Amino acid sequence: MTVTSKPIPALAVALLALECAPAAAQAIEHPPQAPRVLNNFVTEVLLAHDLKGDGTHRFSIDNPRRGWLLFRTHGLAGRLGEIRLLISPEDGAEQLVIEYGRGDRRTIEQMRFLDQGRYTVQVRLKDAEVSSLEIRLIPIINYERFHGSFQQMLGGYPEYDREFLTRCGMLDSINTIGTYDGFKWLKEWQNTGKHAIRIAGGHGFDFWNGCMNSYGVNGIIIDEFYPGISKNFPGWAEDLKRVKQNHPRSLCILYLAGAAKELRPLIEPLKDLDFYIAPEEQVYETRVTEQELIEKGFSRKWISGFRDSYFPGVSPRTVHSVGIYSGPSPSKYNDDVYPDRSWKVHRELHVHELATDPVHEGAGGIEIYQSTMCDEEYLRWMAKLFRHYCIEGSRERLTKDPYVLNHLENPDFEQDLEGWTVEAAEPGSVEVRKRKGFGVKVQGRHAPPDVGDAFLWTRRHAERPNAVRQELRGLEPGRYYSVKMITADHGNLHAWQLHNVSLHVGDPAIVMPQQCFQTVWRHHPAEEFGNKPTFPNFHRVVFRARSETVMLTISDWQRTYRHGSVPTAPVGQELMINFIQVEPYLMPE
Repeated sequence: MTVTSKPIPALAVALLALECAPAAAQAIEHPPQAPRVLNNFVTEVLLAHDLKGDGTHRFSIDNPRRGWLLFRTHGLAGRLGEIRLLISPEDGAEQLVIEYGRGDRRTIEQMRFLDQGRYTVQVRLKDAEVSSLEIRLIPIINYERFHGSFQQMLGGYPEYDREFLTRCGMLDSINTIGTYDGFKWLKEWQNTGKHAIRIAGGHGFDFWNGCMNSYGVNGIIIDEFYPGISKNFPGWAEDLKRVKQNHPRSLCILYLAGAAKELRPLIEPLKDLDFYIAPEEQVYETRVTEQELIEKGFSRKWISGFRDSYFPGVSPRTVHSVGIYSGPSPSKYNDDVYPDRSWKVHRELHVHELATDPVHEGAGGIEIYQSTMCDEEYLRWMAKLFRHYCIEGSRERLTKDPYVLNHLENPDFEQDLEGWTVEAAEPGSVEVRKRKGFGVKVQGRHAPPDVGDAFLWTRRHAERPNAVRQELRGLEPGRYYSVKMITADHGNLHAWQLHNVSLHVGDPAIVMPQQCFQTVWRHHPAEEFGNKPTFPNFHRVVFRARSETVMLTISDWQRTYRHGSVPTAPVGQELMINFIQVEPYLMPE
């Protein structure tokens, strides 16, 4: 076969080159969108779907205040593709916010603290597509504090370190971290676009100005201002103005423990400046119904006091400081007061009010105070509430669980032994007693003085255990539950010791041993209890329900699965037992 070649005309070469060349990159201008308010914390400023084709999609958005924006993309870049999301003010440089490399297929979220004004958003695509793009105004979401782990527990709880906070979703659901002493990954955290602020536990210009310069933080949160120090308010207001003059780009948040009238000499001179206030909303459980809680409210009255007197724009300048005191406490800082009330529901009702009640419209932020005084499960719950209300912008409750826990009758022995079946080792070895101040001064319940004063008293026998039983009811098969209990040594509250008792959930429940523990904690000395530290025990058993009912047995003999119940502690030891709490348990993810 003979092959011959002939010259190709120049016009044909040009046409062939045009046909083979990639199409010119498109520039697509999208029309502006009206913002859509999702709840008091979150406003959607942009929502776009199905961005495709090589080129640039361009949007214009308005940021109505200096604050946080959330950017979220669901994207897919091809083998040779990329996605880049950039944002720029009208007269400013572009800032890269989100980037996908070759073969990336994922959802990416980023947060940026931006000045008020109009911005251009560009999504540049090459062999890629973005199925959805969301931009939202979100509040300051502050985790208070790092470093910080549950300070009283000598075992059982994990460290509240970076790994734990990542695993439970907390770091993805916040944009600010409060710290006293800085932390190793502070700069790395800031490089993601997020903030760290110094907790300033003192007063005066020199101190506050110095804190602004600590560790390269993005601002300070000052602890605290209350009516008892009001004589200093006029001078401190001037000091705070000077601090802001020195650090105009830095955050300054003021912790407030008091009402609008008493705090007026401090707040009114600052209300039109770039300050935030953080009302200390440390609310413990009460025995009222859920509906009564909602009607009474958590912080409506406090905010209304400012709004209706001299600070009409208070809500956007408020970072609500939600107290998360829970679990064993060294003093009185446990707001999980009643075993027949749900702390998790109580806190959600609080956050739900902030997100939905009109008095909190445009709320500036939310924070938790503070991690070192929070039960590990409940800290994970707060991460979920942050995500649900402050990122997703929900107005619906996250849980339908009721505030009143009804799985167990008479869990604090306030009605003597009602509801319990008693098996005494001998006559007189089981009874209900009371000791004034026990719930507050030994267990640390933040409550009226007589709460927790009743307890089950047992005296250990050599030949058989003392036991009380009750059937747990209203369980949902397949759901996880926890049983918590507090014990103390009636004869020696001041000895550090583990109490050999049994907290046993019967068949067919499946006990989750990795979530079960017993530990000792130290309570501060109290005059009523010998002016020496006391050492109660905290017990937790977690199980998965397989039926609607299951038997709970509490015994003063240690139960082992190999040998059954055995008296592994001193015969004659007298124990105090109460706060038997049964509630749905949030398993770690």
